[in-house]
Amino acid sequence: MRAWSALMLQRQFRAVFGTTVFAYLRECRLLRARRALEHDGVTVGQAAMVAGYTSAANFATAYKRRFGHAPKLARSRV
Repeated sequence: MRAWSALMLQRQFRAVFGTTVFAYLRECRLLRARRALEHDGVTVGQAAMVAGYTSAANFATAYKRRFGHAPKLARSRV
């Protein structure tokens, strides 16, 4: 019964928000890291931690895929 509830939640979430739960969470975390880079001047490693990544390289890849540029460029705008 529990698996069915999770499936229904996922379907309803996607119907309302147009994306998966995990994609939504990733987007929120990347946006939080972007704000930290642009406004607080944190390092790329610190921004990776803010976004919940244990690897700065994996964070940089996800960041570039989402925003179209490397996270160090966002930091240099501070």
